[in-house]
Amino acid sequence: MSKVPDKCPMCGEKAQWKLVDTTNKGFSVGKVAAGAVLLGPLGLVGGALGKKKQCYYCGKCGFNHEY
Repeated sequence: MSKVPDKCPMCGEKAQWKLVDTTNKGFSVGKVAAGAVLLGPLGLVGGALGKKKQCYYCGKCGFNHEY
């Protein structure tokens, strides 16, 4: 995961630069099936894991980005 800046990269605002959402992306049935076939139960668990994404929003300029 890329490093989250401590201020808005567009306007430099610190006070209104906030985390607004956290999601787990990357889950797919294909990854789970492939993991299960290749590595058994451990692969089944690994294939079910996704990439955690955090969405930040600046209340001053409206810039938002997922990290």
